[in-house]
Amino acid sequence: MMAKKESQKDKKIQELLLKLASKKENDQIKAVQSLKVHGNESAIKPLVQVLSSTSASQLLKDEITDLLNTIKSTKVPAEIIKCLNNDDFAAAHQLLLASIWNSGLDYSMYMGDIASATIKGDFMYAMECLTILENIEGQLEEDQIMDALLVFQSYLVENKDEEDNKQQIIKEIVIILQNMNDTV
Repeated sequence: MMAKKESQKDKKIQELLLKLASKKENDQIKAVQSLKVHGNESAIKPLVQVLSSTSASQLLKDEITDLLNTIKSTKVPAEIIKCLNNDDFAAAHQLLLASIWNSGLDYSMYMGDIASATIKGDFMYAMECLTILENIEGQLEEDQIMDALLVFQSYLVENKDEEDNKQQIIKEIVIILQNMNDTV
């Protein structure tokens, strides 16, 4: 009985993902709205693909962003991080970073990945990362802090001759991480 229910749910998700791939914006938006209710982590990558697409309308992108910001499944962080590590989705990386702190889900085990994505982007990526750190619930473990610190410190060494806003934010992030590490 349980397997049949799972099969029906998977079938429903596949139907919605087909609608998402439609050329009709109205069908795509309805698919995203239905995925808010019926979706699971398997929908994350297709959603991010659409979000990264230059042909997607702003209305559709806003709908997907809203879904990513409000999703509550604990299986989602691993999928979001896979997309964040995928350069094919670079156009969506800042929105993915924003969804990390907006969703309120636990991404603490992915601090190194978040740091790596942050240094690839601009000032706004750094701001999103700072916001993620400011909104972390609970205590990060030492290895999680060290993963991120190593990425940021390497970046600062490699770019020591640059002095811009992104650099300043990353220096703030390093101080926050060092302070967190001192209290572990």
